[in-house]
Amino acid sequence: MAVSKEWISAKPKVNADGNVTEWSVEYKYTDGDFSHTFNKTEKIDAPSKAPSGYSKSEILGLMDEAHWDDMFNKKHNVYKNPPAEDTIDKDFDINSLS
Repeated sequence: MAVSKEWISAKPKVNADGNVTEWSVEYKYTDGDFSHTFNKTEKIDAPSKAPSGYSKSEILGLMDEAHWDDMFNKKHNVYKNPPAEDTIDKDFDINSLS
């Protein structure tokens, strides 16, 4: 099944000039019955644009989508292939040892 990606929110913080100083983003990945939402806040070093001056791809680029892709794949792999759990042998008899 293909991984789907979905915008949950993108909230700009603006200065007195109306230019974005910071973006707070929530972006959700889903594959079948597994999903994970990433959250990130990114400061804009040189605020020069109003929120409407950005494109979705530009905002996503600020968030390091490649890192999110990698992290989702790792989380998904652990979900699909959980590590083996250690168990306690409650019936072990210490007196059976020499």
